[in-house]
Amino acid sequence: MGFKDIMKTVKNEAGDAVEVTKLKAKISKEKTTVKDNYEKIGEIIYNRYHQGGADAELAPMIEEINAARTRIDEYNQEISKVKMD
Repeated sequence: MGFKDIMKTVKNEAGDAVEVTKLKAKISKEKTTVKDNYEKIGEIIYNRYHQGGADAELAPMIEEINAARTRIDEYNQEISKVKMD
């Protein structure tokens, strides 16, 4: 195999790597779209639950969300206190 053949192989492999990277970026973008829409669906159901329109089996998960939000608020208050010191 000559130098030209080696360079051609390297060029082809580099091109393939670039193409794979582009495709992986597209896949990542699509996964983000799916995740974002799942999140929107979840927010709708969460809001319906609080309005009395969602299934009672969601109650444990809703309570976990409420507790997590409360803890987040507490942590943010702690952060504010630390920054003030």
